[in-house]
Amino acid sequence: MLDIDITDTNVAVLKPQGALSSADFEQLTAAFEGYVNREDRVPNLLIDADKIPHWDSFSAMIDHLRFIRGHHRLIHKVAIVGDGLALAAMPMVADRFVDAKVRRFPHARIDDAMHWAEIDEDQPGRFELIDGLPSDVLALEAIGIITAQDYSGMLIPLVEDKLKVHDRLKVLVLLGDHFIGYSEDAAWDDARFGVSHWFDFGKMALVTDLGWARHVAKLFAPLMPGGLRVFPVADLDAAKSWIKT
Repeated sequence: MLDIDITDTNVAVLKPQGALSSADFEQLTAAFEGYVNREDRVPNLLIDADKIPHWDSFSAMIDHLRFIRGHHRLIHKVAIVGDGLALAAMPMVADRFVDAKVRRFPHARIDDAMHWAEIDEDQPGRFELIDGLPSDVLALEAIGIITAQDYSGMLIPLVEDKLKVHDRLKVLVLLGDHFIGYSEDAAWDDARFGVSHWFDFGKMALVTDLGWARHVAKLFAPLMPGGLRVFPVADLDAAKSWIKT
């Protein structure tokens, strides 16, 4: 079943529930094309799902792919709202197949997702420096949706400048209430950035309450040359004290 609600602000909100059928995609196509013909504008999409939708038949899958093929060049933005790890990977996969800009938001930030889908610009995020730490500590808070431009425009030049003065850097990263997620291009850049500076970083602290981020950090912690510790946001001061020693 697929609930469809096209708002006055030009966003089609889709809520899949259970297995999707061919009839669901016939309904979606009729609602979408009816709105376009009536309003003479193409709505952006907000998909509100607790997990990746699935189909009740092979024909339903074909109808889904047919809708994507017929409309992805018209739709400007797709906001995916959900907390599952598989949903977090969807923008990276979708970027290879569709022209629309795809962003994933945690369910607690559904209002941010709606706002992003309503506006024309991408409204990307940024890194903000956390002050009050020694010069060999790179301390950053991630705000909003981090994109590749945040790496190329700020993070990489900042690290390169610090490495001219220090042989190794300590790193503290805060993913707090203002963090939404990484774009698909930033996820790749984050991996490349970490590999290229593998031996330039000493101890690292990740400060976050996000379950998926804490889980991933703990998986990679044994591989980090200088060690990595994960702190809850409430223990930010403890993380600062640890990273300074």
